Amino acid sequence: MEKRTKNSVIPTLKYKVARSEKFGRYLQAAKNVAPGEVILREKPVAVGSMTTSKDYVCFACLRLLPKIKKGTQYRCSKCNVAPLCGPACEEQSKQHTSDECEVLKNNKDLLTDKIVDVINVLLPLRLWLLKYKNPELWERIQSMEAHIDERRNTSVWKDTEENVINVMRALRLIPEEDATTECLQQLCGILDVNTFELRPPGGQDGLRLRGLYIEASLMAHDCRTNTHLTVDDNFQLTVYASLPINEGDAILFNYTSSLLGTATRRKHLREGKYFECECSLCRDPYEMGSYMSSILCTRCREGFIGPENPLTINPYGRGIKWQCDKCKRSIGGRLVRATLDITRTLIDNVDDGDVKGLETLLAKLSRSLHQNHFLMLSLKQKLVNVYTKEVSSPNPQKKVMQRMLDMCKEMYNMLEIVEPGISRLKGIMLYEMHLPLVLLANRAYAAREISSMELTSRLEEAGSLLKKSLTMLLLEPTETPEGKLAKRALQELKALNQNIADVKTINTIEDTRAHNKRKSHRNKLKK
Repeated sequence: MEKRTKNSVIPTLKYKVARSEKFGRYLQAAKNVAPGEVILREKPVAVGSMTTSKDYVCFACLRLLPKIKKGTQYRCSKCNVAPLCGPACEEQSKQHTSDECEVLKNNKDLLTDKIVDVINVLLPLRLWLLKYKNPELWERIQSMEAHIDERRNTSVWKDTEENVINVMRALRLIPEEDATTECLQQLCGILDVNTFELRPPGGQDGLRLRGLYIEASLMAHDCRTNTHLTVDDNFQLTVYASLPINEGDAILFNYTSSLLGTATRRKHLREGKYFECECSLCRDPYEMGSYMSSILCTRCREGFIGPENPLTINPYGRGIKWQCDKCKRSIGGRLVRATLDITRTLIDNVDDGDVKGLETLLAKLSRSLHQNHFLMLSLKQKLVNVYTKEVSSPNPQKKVMQRMLDMCKEMYNMLEIVEPGISRLKGIMLYEMHLPLVLLANRAYAAREISSMELTSRLEEAGSLLKKSLTMLLLEPTETPEGKLAKRALQELKALNQNIADVKTINTIEDTRAHNKRKSHRNKLKK
């Protein structure tokens, strides 16, 4: 719906800022929103690397740079900006402002050997400079939640003072006033609580970035989100509805990972976002049937054990009980923790490329953990990576293709529970499922194990998986790994449709031959 003024058309926002005792300020749907519909698009206030990074990152485009030797005049090959700025800093991005450039040039002699230190404090520096450049935006940033009282005098507070504030002072990037300390503590709290973790342009591995978005940060949390987020190479964030959202409903985003168990998710939110999650997934001892934290009952060997009180701060502590959903037997949380500690050690020690070792460990752990347990999922992800390489080889083994297909189905079914609707992980999993399905079908037909009609049916099933995958992956920006995967999926769907058409032609020929043969046989009988 649009509102018309005399000279222009202004789109009606699909969200509004609301307030409640539970969420504080949060985004609420201003109208009914369908899955895949854009709720908002937003450019970041600032983007920078994580403060623990040891990488050399271009200030302007935030791509990885090779390590810079002392005294070397180096410029980014992508955007042409020098790591410590200079007279030729003419091709600046929106992330690297003229104010920032001036500060870095003025301190160039001091900063030459401390580029990584500068990179690590770049994000709070960019917010700090807005105080002087854009007072209106600065005021909006200061209104964001920082949980300053909860952070004060904690290890996080001391770490911020040592690794951010003291570093910025030593590099002469900020003044010495005491008020600056409190202000920067607040800014770092705002960054920790409100930023989104981003990938660098081009999807480079091993580099973690954070971006601050004013509007998107107001989305409330739920471990089963109703939104799907994408970010392009210019760091523009797009929020899509992943499920139908009714007018008046909260617009929700998962602040943590859906592939973690309840205790780990809640700990991350408690320590990083300063609240206790009590969503439907966290409240259920068996996580709405996903069993991502459940272990096999050692008594009945049929049921699975979950915490009697999943909202307790430490479900693995002394006196905490876990109960079987079948025989109702209880065991202590400390025994569950011991089981998980042993499991983590076994997973850490297995070689990621050792297929036999991974499969053996998976079989061993399945005698203790639910197949959807978050530690089992981490092991399955390693196996799927290895299987994908094998399936992409010229002559993959049939058993490997079948295992990959079965494992992807298991993981997809689990994701349907924890990530309902549009999901990046589900889109990837659907894509991964189609290839072994096609290869197995073609191989079975070549071995005359199935008819051409059955081959058509299986290929059409693979095609439906690809189409469903594309409904999710086509939302991704084209330059991201998922966007490139979508392009490949489109090409493969075109080839698969042609394959199906060819097989149907064979079906028609075979049907015609069979019909003629039967007709000829009947004619002979009549004679």
